[in-house]
Amino acid sequence: MSSEMQMLSAAEIVSLQRRVMPEFSDRIILRYNILRHVSHAQPIGRRALAQSLGESERHVRREENVLRTAGLLVVGPDGIRLSEDGEDILRDLAEYVGLLVGAQRLADLLQHEFDLERAIVITGNSDEDEAVKKEMARVGACVLRDMISDGDVVAVCGGTTMAELAAQTVPASGKRNVVVVPARGSLGEDVEKQADTVAALMAKKLGGVYRILNLPDDLGHELAASVAEEPRTKEVLDTIRQSRIVVHGVGTAVEMARRRNMSPSEIEEIASLGAVGEAFGFYFDRDGEVVYITSSLGLRVSDLSAVETVMCVGGGSSKGQALAAVLRNGFSHIVVTDEGAAREALGKTVDDA
Repeated sequence: MSSEMQMLSAAEIVSLQRRVMPEFSDRIILRYNILRHVSHAQPIGRRALAQSLGESERHVRREENVLRTAGLLVVGPDGIRLSEDGEDILRDLAEYVGLLVGAQRLADLLQHEFDLERAIVITGNSDEDEAVKKEMARVGACVLRDMISDGDVVAVCGGTTMAELAAQTVPASGKRNVVVVPARGSLGEDVEKQADTVAALMAKKLGGVYRILNLPDDLGHELAASVAEEPRTKEVLDTIRQSRIVVHGVGTAVEMARRRNMSPSEIEEIASLGAVGEAFGFYFDRDGEVVYITSSLGLRVSDLSAVETVMCVGGGSSKGQALAAVLRNGFSHIVVTDEGAAREALGKTVDDA
């Protein structure tokens, strides 16, 4: 036997563990999910926790007792919370569980397949678990916070994921020389999800200032061209085009067409053109080619080549093909997604690797 012991990598240790004790992996993943759900919903009752996890209350009680004995959970009259140790271990456990379920492998495949600078895959499927979307948004907010420098202009899109990302942004301790702007006009949806609202909330969290367009995203071509020449609007649009960082979500083509209140004939046309994904008012087919363009104001795909960092944050298996279409166009540099979307986006590539 060699006198020098070869150290195993973390991935090799996890691989051995999966082979020797597969049941241990399931237990670790469940306990991680309990900690993650409590983190995003604390204080939370045991029954509500069990329902959100899709587990029996008896099963959750057993695991909760173990975590409480380990000092990771605190149970009070208002419900279950994470302890300080629980908060710390949750962050470390995320990377370990990522290796355990193959999320890191998916991230590596995404990065290679779509020529990205960085890919992060959150364990789970946000279509099935709201805590996954919150975690995806939290991680996206952390990545954004680390990228921002004084003097930056940051453009953000609207939508549920972007609204959650703004909500998950950790408030800055003081004022910063940062301007946050909407990347596009706002869709006719809940005010909380509109790009203007997301930009305003994010600016406040970051300690910066914001500029808003205060315009709908479904203006006709002629009206959009006319409004763009109005001095206040022109000033905001000029600021938007100075963005160093852009953060956007991703939607399926038909879903986004409906959110724009397009007519049935327009939706049918978009589908007939082979569109599967949408971003910035552009509709992409499976090859990442633009097949349909809306007339709204704000950033265009052609503007993104001058942007230093474009980050896509979005997940759910239902958006996997849309994510692949948008990433294949090549304007995004970083993606934060979940297992559900990553597996669908990669398709056969996951099995072939």
